[in-house]
Amino acid sequence: MGVKAENRSAHIKVCRTLGQDGRTLPLQGHVGFDSLPDQLVNKCVNLGFDMNILCVGETGIGKSTLMDCLFKANFDDTVHSHRSPGVEISQHLYNLREGNVKLRLAIVDSVGYGDQINKENSFKPLVDYIDEQFENYLQEELKIKRDLVTNHDSRVHVCLYFLVPTGHSIRSLDLVTMKALDKKCNIIPIIAKSDTVSKSELESFKANIMKELRENDVEILQVPNGRRNRG
Repeated sequence: MGVKAENRSAHIKVCRTLGQDGRTLPLQGHVGFDSLPDQLVNKCVNLGFDMNILCVGETGIGKSTLMDCLFKANFDDTVHSHRSPGVEISQHLYNLREGNVKLRLAIVDSVGYGDQINKENSFKPLVDYIDEQFENYLQEELKIKRDLVTNHDSRVHVCLYFLVPTGHSIRSLDLVTMKALDKKCNIIPIIAKSDTVSKSELESFKANIMKELRENDVEILQVPNGRRNRG
């Protein structure tokens, strides 16, 4: 009798909460805070992910080819000349899908970088672009009605810096530019067209690059080595 009374009181409570036409949702499984990680993963997968890549390097050094290989796609490849009067920022947006994961990819290209005789301020358009994206995100956060979920986050996640395979050392232009960017985004130096040099020259060039970066206090993205022990 006591059990029936408890069930009746619970039913009355549900009706008061949901109304006379309210419906009860049957549980599909266990409900607890241990399911929060799964809920967050499902939410992220449904919303999709943003990735913004800044490619810095001279014209024809292989930036577009690498992007095509990384994402197994044929992106728009506009041929640029080496006679650009200055460095221009070109952004292309793509919606990719792999399985049930959606990716909003933004590829930002530095058109005309390193093609001028006077390369003194070649890094300035890159720095201005990154700062502008930070400012845009800040202004969106300061709004009374924010839309950070559907709004495209255009902040640069990583900068792929393509180095000319000289085989000796880093050019002063590369050091100055990476030093100006290392506090604003993650930098990954890439030796472009590395198949044009021998393996021994490549290893020596890589060692010289790391040495000069340390000597000039240039911070790059450090990838942890090894794997964690799994019990």
